[in-house]
Amino acid sequence: MIKGQKDQKEQYIFFNTLYQHYYPRVLAYVSFRVGSMENAEDITSLVFERALTHIAKLQIPEAAAAWLFRIAQNCVHDYFRHQRPEISLEAFAGREPAQTLSLEERVLAEEERRLLLAHVRHLSEREREIIGLKFVAHLTNRQIARVLNMPEGTIGSLLYRTLGKLRDALRAGETQHE
Repeated sequence: MIKGQKDQKEQYIFFNTLYQHYYPRVLAYVSFRVGSMENAEDITSLVFERALTHIAKLQIPEAAAAWLFRIAQNCVHDYFRHQRPEISLEAFAGREPAQTLSLEERVLAEEERRLLLAHVRHLSEREREIIGLKFVAHLTNRQIARVLNMPEGTIGSLLYRTLGKLRDALRAGETQHE
C-alpha cells in the first residue's frame, strides 16, 4: 500500500473510533440544543459528515472531542440561522423517573424536572450552551473551553454562576409554593 492510501485508511479507522465513542454524546447535545430528536439526528449526521470530510485537518487526536463539539456547535448555529428554533428542552430531559420510586416520588421528580427546564429556558444562549456541553455532552471544562474558544477558568466561573442562578431560581420557586 502506498503512503497516501495508508494514511487514508488510518484516518477512516480513527474516524470510526470517534464515531462509535462520540455519536451518542453529540446526538444528546444537539438534541438538547434544538429540542427535536428528528432534527438532532439530521444535524448529528451532518456533524459526522463534516468531521469525516475534514479529519485530515485534526492535528492533535487528544483534541478530537473539542473538535467534534465545535463542529456540532457550528452545525447547530447554522440550523438556528435557517430555522425558527423549537424551544423544547423536554426532549433533553425526557427520561422517565426511575421505576423503583413510589408514585409520589415519581410525581415529585417529574415536577422538579419540569421546574428546572423552565428555569433553563430563561438562561442566556451562552449559559444554555455551557450547561448542554457540561451535563448533556459530558465534556470537561477544558474541552468546553476548546469548543467555545474561551479560557478554562472562564468556563468554570460561568458554570458556577449559571448553576447558582438555577439553584436560586429553584429555591425561590420552593418558597413561593410553601
